[in-house]
Amino acid sequence: MQILRYLNNINILFLLGVFLGLGLIFYEILTFNASNISLGKRKAVAIVNDTIISEDQFLKYVTNLGASFEIDNDTEILDLLLERMIEEELLVQRGIELDLHRKDIGVRKEMIKQVIDFIIQVENKTPSEEQIRQFYNINQGKYIPTQNIYFDAIYIKSKNQESVLLGTSSDQKTLDQKFIKIFKEIETTNFAKAKDIYDENEFYQIPKELTNIKNCYQYFGKQICNDLSEMELGSVSEPIFFDKGYFIFILYDIEKAIIDNDFFNRVKERVVFDYNNQIDDDKLKDYLEYLKVNSDIKRYSFQ
Repeated sequence: MQILRYLNNINILFLLGVFLGLGLIFYEILTFNASNISLGKRKAVAIVNDTIISEDQFLKYVTNLGASFEIDNDTEILDLLLERMIEEELLVQRGIELDLHRKDIGVRKEMIKQVIDFIIQVENKTPSEEQIRQFYNINQGKYIPTQNIYFDAIYIKSKNQESVLLGTSSDQKTLDQKFIKIFKEIETTNFAKAKDIYDENEFYQIPKELTNIKNCYQYFGKQICNDLSEMELGSVSEPIFFDKGYFIFILYDIEKAIIDNDFFNRVKERVVFDYNNQIDDDKLKDYLEYLKVNSDIKRYSFQ
């Protein structure tokens, strides 16, 4: 039990040390203003087993604590902070020696998370209005509210429900005479009358009012419903095969969202959020590709 407790303590300390180690690496890359603190012309403030803690790293570490220090008056505090950096560096080195970043899944996940966070934060810039507009125009369908449609349908079953030709032109031809009668009835009376006479639908309860197009998706799928929404008001479709039979649709009414500048401004915050997420994803993909290209990777067959 003492050994397990010791190992758990090592893991916790190593995690803390990993964050410091990553910070030391990442801060070297990022630009930083430490004009309020100066340690003279020294390039290193400590060397820990051949690993240099530079003056710049130390200044960033101190400033990152959110406090203001003066070298002449706070040397004791600075000495304590340097001692803490040295201890954390020792923990990082010991954790690497123990291969905790390989053996401990928790440590490994935290390291990966920290690296990913760093990659997507480097040079993170506020997108311009033009970039946001362009992204919005390309992905406009994602933000447009679902439209409401009012439609109806007549369903005719295929004659042979188990035929291998179900849904083919040969299958449809077996119903041509019935289709002719249906369209003639629609033309001479109306769609509702033709439906009363010929409809064989026993499953789909189509609302007799404007309804969200998503309800249509649940019954007929996106392709049929999107095509239906593009029809002219009052127009009737050709027979469309679906579920071992054919539907003839009519579009009575449609209520589309008004897409203008006011609409863009209402969804702009969401567009910016999605744009930044895509940029972050692209950064990570590009960086991973860079690492793969510049690494010696061997893959072996599982067989």
